Amino acid sequence: MTDAIVATVEHRFAGKTPDQLFRAWIDPALLPQWLAPDPYDLVHAEVEAAPGGHYRHDIVGPDGRHVVIGEFLRFDPGRGLRKSWNYRGPNPAPRPEPTFVDVTIEPEEGGSRLVLTHSGLRDQAEWNHYDGGWRVCFDRLDKLSL
Repeated sequence: MTDAIVATVEHRFAGKTPDQLFRAWIDPALLPQWLAPDPYDLVHAEVEAAPGGHYRHDIVGPDGRHVVIGEFLRFDPGRGLRKSWNYRGPNPAPRPEPTFVDVTIEPEEGGSRLVLTHSGLRDQAEWNHYDGGWRVCFDRLDKLSL
């Protein structure tokens, strides 16, 4: 087996507290407002916001329905989380094993710093698919009134 790709995206959020950013990751009412890059829409979000809790995101776009399901493996309110990321959809090709998303949130002067690490990716092409999406999502989250 080849080594899996681990990739990181960092974003600074002016005027947003760590608690606000953490809530944006677990609140089913907030998730559809930011967690899908254009031209996609998160049309359904289920979240069991607790350690070991499960989640489901249904995203619809021009290429069909994309579903992400997983479990919260680390759940640290106001500081971050780790969750399994089981993607089912047309792009990239489905995979039998999950990837993992780690989110760390730290307070900064005038806002917060969020670092996302996406691990277990097959190759650079798979990361390239996610990288642009995460960056667009963070731009959307940055504009959201929390």
